[in-house]
Amino acid sequence: MFVSHAFVVSMFLCRVVGQDEDNVPLTIVGLFDEENTVEQQIFELAVQKVNIDPNFSNVFLKAEIKIVDSADSYITGLQTCESMESGIGAVFGPSHLESSNIVQSLCETMEVPRIEASWENTPVENFNYYFNPYPEPTLLAKGYTAIVHDMDWRSFTLLYQHPECLQRLQDLIQDYSGKTKPNDKSVAAISIIQLPEGNNFRPILKDIKKSLEGHIVLDCDAELIYTVFKQAKEVNLLDDYHSFIITSLDAHTVDFSGVVQNIRTNITTVRLIDPSNPVVENIVKDLNFVQQRMNLNIAPLQAHKLTVNAILIYDAVNVYAKALEGLGKTRVTAEPLQCKSSPFVSWSNGFKLIHFMRVIETEGLSGLMRFDNRTGHRSYFTLDMVELVDTGFKKIGVWDPEKGMTYTRTSEEMLRDLYVGSKNKTFIVSSKITEPYLMLKDDHAKLIGNDKYEGYVVDLIAMIAEEMNITYEINLRSDGNGKRDKKTNKWNGIIGEVQEMRADLGVCDLTITHERRSAVDFTMPFMNLGISILFSKPEDPQTNLFSFTQPLSFQVWIFTATAYLGLSLVLFFLARITPNEWQNPHPCNPHPEELENSLSLLNCLWFSMGSILCQGSDILPRAFPTRLCAAMWWFFALIMTQSYTANWTAFLTSNRMETPIKNVEDLDKKGGLGNDDGIKYGCVTDQSTASFFQNSDVNLYQKMWSAMESYGDSVMVSDNKQGVDRVKKERNHYAFFMESSSIEYEVQRNCDLTEVGYWLDNKAYGIAMPFNAPHRTAVNLAVLKLSESGALMALKNKWWSVSDDKKCKDSKKDTAELDVNEVGGMFVILILGCLIAFLFSILEFLWNIRKVAVEEKLTLLEAFMVELKFVLKCHGTSKPVRHVEDSSSDVSKKL
Repeated sequence: MFVSHAFVVSMFLCRVVGQDEDNVPLTIVGLFDEENTVEQQIFELAVQKVNIDPNFSNVFLKAEIKIVDSADSYITGLQTCESMESGIGAVFGPSHLESSNIVQSLCETMEVPRIEASWENTPVENFNYYFNPYPEPTLLAKGYTAIVHDMDWRSFTLLYQHPECLQRLQDLIQDYSGKTKPNDKSVAAISIIQLPEGNNFRPILKDIKKSLEGHIVLDCDAELIYTVFKQAKEVNLLDDYHSFIITSLDAHTVDFSGVVQNIRTNITTVRLIDPSNPVVENIVKDLNFVQQRMNLNIAPLQAHKLTVNAILIYDAVNVYAKALEGLGKTRVTAEPLQCKSSPFVSWSNGFKLIHFMRVIETEGLSGLMRFDNRTGHRSYFTLDMVELVDTGFKKIGVWDPEKGMTYTRTSEEMLRDLYVGSKNKTFIVSSKITEPYLMLKDDHAKLIGNDKYEGYVVDLIAMIAEEMNITYEINLRSDGNGKRDKKTNKWNGIIGEVQEMRADLGVCDLTITHERRSAVDFTMPFMNLGISILFSKPEDPQTNLFSFTQPLSFQVWIFTATAYLGLSLVLFFLARITPNEWQNPHPCNPHPEELENSLSLLNCLWFSMGSILCQGSDILPRAFPTRLCAAMWWFFALIMTQSYTANWTAFLTSNRMETPIKNVEDLDKKGGLGNDDGIKYGCVTDQSTASFFQNSDVNLYQKMWSAMESYGDSVMVSDNKQGVDRVKKERNHYAFFMESSSIEYEVQRNCDLTEVGYWLDNKAYGIAMPFNAPHRTAVNLAVLKLSESGALMALKNKWWSVSDDKKCKDSKKDTAELDVNEVGGMFVILILGCLIAFLFSILEFLWNIRKVAVEEKLTLLEAFMVELKFVLKCHGTSKPVRHVEDSSSDVSKKL
């Protein structure tokens, strides 16, 4: 409530002129530890403002100031008692614990309201004449706890100045006392450290930075806040990964201009007053006007410099005045009170006045006020949650005991603030040389900065940086992804860089594991994969020209040949024995002079050969014995032919390229403990694959881990490249457990390698970040957008695929195709048979030439040319028969 300055002037003059001897003001005493403080100034001005306020027509107050020694409670009590003997209406203060108890005891006896406008540090449940506009301690602690929870702090360090700070924050401490840090189950989630006396806090701040705890709650006097933050900046504690909550309600009075420049630390505090509120500004103007009319030689009031105690003193004076006005039209007067000796006389108006004050609900400088009618504490208040920015304090939310936390900015505004905070920063990206994730360009010696590198990670970071509109710098690590030292619990490698906040992002083939997640934070996955087995392809089977003979053993071939010759001889003798095989060569002549037998020895050999080769013959047996013998031979030929065909098919199928192992179970059988001649297997030491086997609950994997531990360095390697080289070197004798994405890349480029079996687990690669990284949300959104747009899949295809001319060309397919090396022997036999046939034809041709030369009385050359000329005609299917006439024929012709 406020009025115009002109009206205030007129009312001020009227009230002053209208005073007479009967218009006695009601004295209220203010007990202060120091003189000329802003609290004392506000107390006096608030009283004068009440006196000129038309809303308090029946209220006329007088401010009596007493400076008390906080260390001497006895003197304080005497001074208060002297004021009571003169007649007073209320006591404001004191704030010191010992003096407060003495004054409260006197007020309870004399039934005079005592008003305290500071944090109450002593129990007051049995006080009937106590009133305090300061937020009720337990509710205020719940407000702090709600703010810490709303900021999603799972752990923090509490820096406090005074012992009563622990009592003020008791609810917050108890809420975290039973918890442990998510990254270390043996460490409590809250560390409590008291600020040392003096002004040197650097050692403590350095220890906090070394502890890697990113959340800090600071509870100290407002005069000390700037010093703490100035020294925190000196030890580099004000970086992206540390956040502060200041519990002091006077933090808005501190000038942070010397520490907020060029820092991105989140500094959040709370306040009861909004200095920019028009109501507050007008009240301050009215107070300054009253100060001017009273000719007080003090500096004008400024809203942003008003302490919470000063604000609450003003509110308390107004609540007191409203209570007086509400008691009726009759002005309440003070009565002299006897407090030094009995009988004690109490104030008659005190009881109804204090209870009226407790039921009032009003709006003040500190917002809406509501009080507990039983204890006099303030039961309702609002805490502004403000964030320190370059231009000052920015309101981001409000907390009250009934509604809880309410944000005054949207999620889009919060995200925009995160993006703005990242624009002026160069992100440090920690990575390592690993194909295809990050590689040096061929001409890297001529290049500088990020231009020296190429690969999947380089493109991924470039796309994320484009989405976030940030700059970055790639730093290489030579000690891998990082492993934890079991003695010091410290990490090296990329994880160590990120954990100790020397890098903002860690990107490579970095698997998200439980152990790593306890040291750093991760974004959502950008690639899914699993552990698989890298093994060498089997060597091409050895073949020879006569591999078609391998389906049958040498003995079977000998027995078959023997059976062939034996059957042919038996058939020949049976044909000669049985009369039914001797047939008339001239069926038209019923009385032939001789009979013929077609089953000669050569014909029997031809018949047996045609049968076993499934070709048949024009020569067939006629008698029952020979037919029976032929039928048994056909049966034998059928079985042998089909058996040969089946065995050769199986031989060709089994002779394809097959790996000795097909899955992890086969590998365990052929390479477990005690099988020194089997297939050894291993993985990279102290990395995620090794952790999988070490921490697995599956019996098979536990057994395999025991085998790898037993063989030690003989099977374990330091990096993937060493494992790949070993698989290629120790063909079919070493298997390497590796992440499937890396196996896919190696198999594309090494035609003698293959992936065996199924995935043993399902995991993912992620981007590592320090805990509490302000850019976590922005990076996550960028990765999600790239995933949904298909950019991540396209990026993988770019770096995993190879050109067609570099692809592995495997002539061996899954089908049982025959190679020329496997069937070449048949061609040799065919050619050899043809050559032998040609040789015999030449011999027969030459023999025929000799015969023609003798019969026709030609020379050998003439006979050769005649026969050769006929052969070379290459047409005609008939040849004239030459008849040679004997001497008897010639004689008869002559006769």
